[in-house]
Amino acid sequence: MYINNIHILYYVLFCILGVISGQISTWCIKRMPEHKKVITKEIFTEFKINYPLMIITVVIYLALLVLCGIKNQFLQNIQLIKYTILTPMLIIALVIDYKYQIIPNRLNLTIFEVGLVFAFISGLYSMNLMTNTILRNGIWWRSIPNYNINRRFSCRKRGNGLWRC
Repeated sequence: MYINNIHILYYVLFCILGVISGQISTWCIKRMPEHKKVITKEIFTEFKINYPLMIITVVIYLALLVLCGIKNQFLQNIQLIKYTILTPMLIIALVIDYKYQIIPNRLNLTIFEVGLVFAFISGLYSMNLMTNTILRNGIWWRSIPNYNINRRFSCRKRGNGLWRC
């Protein structure tokens, strides 16, 4: 059976990947703000299921599968693979930023490094695509310090410790 010219087993595979990455994202959201190791043996003993995060991840993965599709060659699937890897990282950053108003540096740098790796992999396919991706990552990385500087000057701290912008 084919939906959108994609075999149904790919949808099942992406649902399973979404559940697993949603559970790992829950663990990372718990451990990263405390500056603790993420990969430990405690992941199996302190197992707590977070259904909303897993469902959101599954829905995003299925949307990525429908939008990007499965191609015949590996280099044509780079965009799908890149978004599949970056989605849980961006969800982790979103939730941690919402709860604690911080984005851990190791997560921020990991997202940047993944972008660079995929830029060089896409360079195997097309040199123009690689230069565009590297320039896009460089511009994005350069805008982060400007955002922090602007936030310091345009925001003030309330009495309860939260920032008002």
